[in-house]
Amino acid sequence: MIKKLSIPLKYISNHPLTKNNKWSGFYRFISWQLKATSKPKIISWMGRLKLSVSKSMHGATGCIYVGLPEFKDMSFLLHFLKEDDFFMDIGANVGVYSLLASGLNKCNSISIEPIPQTFQNLKQNLNINNLTNKVSALNIGLSKQEEELYFTNDGDTVNHVVNKESKNTTTVKVDTLDNIFPSETITDTLLKIDVEGFEYNVLKGGESVLKNNNVKAIIIELNGCSERYGLSDGMVDELLIKNGFEKYDYDPYKRTLSPISAFHTEENTLYLRQVSFNDIEQKLKSAKAFTVLNNKI
Repeated sequence: MIKKLSIPLKYISNHPLTKNNKWSGFYRFISWQLKATSKPKIISWMGRLKLSVSKSMHGATGCIYVGLPEFKDMSFLLHFLKEDDFFMDIGANVGVYSLLASGLNKCNSISIEPIPQTFQNLKQNLNINNLTNKVSALNIGLSKQEEELYFTNDGDTVNHVVNKESKNTTTVKVDTLDNIFPSETITDTLLKIDVEGFEYNVLKGGESVLKNNNVKAIIIELNGCSERYGLSDGMVDELLIKNGFEKYDYDPYKRTLSPISAFHTEENTLYLRQVSFNDIEQKLKSAKAFTVLNNKI
C-alpha cells in the first residue's frame, strides 16, 4: 500500500507545477482518493473548463493533482495554437488535450478515440464544455489502410491493437490519417499521437499529411510499445526526419526550444517542421500567458 501511494506522491513532488507547493498537491490527491467512485464526477479544471472524471480514469486524474500532467507538451499546445489554427488529437482518451486546444485556445479540432466506452467519456467532456461545435469526435482507429482491428477495452490510457484471440477486445473500424485530414486546412496544424505503439502505422497512413507544410508540429509518444507489432520507434523517428521534422525540447517558462539528438522514451517527443522553425519560435514567444494552479506560464 505504501509503495502504491509513493508513486503519485513522488510524481506530485517532482512536477514543475506542484514541486514548490507539494502539500497542496498532496491534499488534492488525498481528497480525490476519498471521494472518487466508479461514477464520474464533474470537476473544475483550468479557466472555465470542466472534466468528467471517475476513479478508473488514471490519466485524467493527473489534471486534478498537478493541473497539466504532461507539462511541456500541454504548455507547448497552449502557447502554439491560436484561434484560427487546427488540432488533431489521435488517441484522445477522454479528451484533455482537445479541451485545452478548443476550450481554451478556441481552435477547431478532430478528436479520435477508438474504444467505445472511452469515446462516450470524451463526448461527455465535450458536451459539458459546450465544445461539440469546435471538436469533431470520431469513434475510430487509424492505421496505414482502411480495415477493422481488435483493441483491448480494459486498459484505460494503454488500450491498444491486439490479435483476434486476445481477451477483452473490441472490434474497431479503422481509417487512415490521409482520409480524415480536412483537405481545406490551410492554417497551422498540431498533431498529437498517442496510440500505444501503433504510431508508425498511423503515420504511414498519413504520408500526404506529413508532406503538408501546414502541419508544423507533432507531439508523439515513443516508449518502446511499437516492438509488440514488429516495429520500432526508430522507424517513426526516421520517417518524421525524412519528411522535414526535427526533435526539440520545450521550456514553457522561458518559451525556448532546444534541439535534441534522441527521442524521449519516458515522455512524449516534440517534432517541429524545420523550415517553419522561426515562425514557430515567434508564435511561442508572443503567445498570451495562462494560469494553472496559481502558476503563470
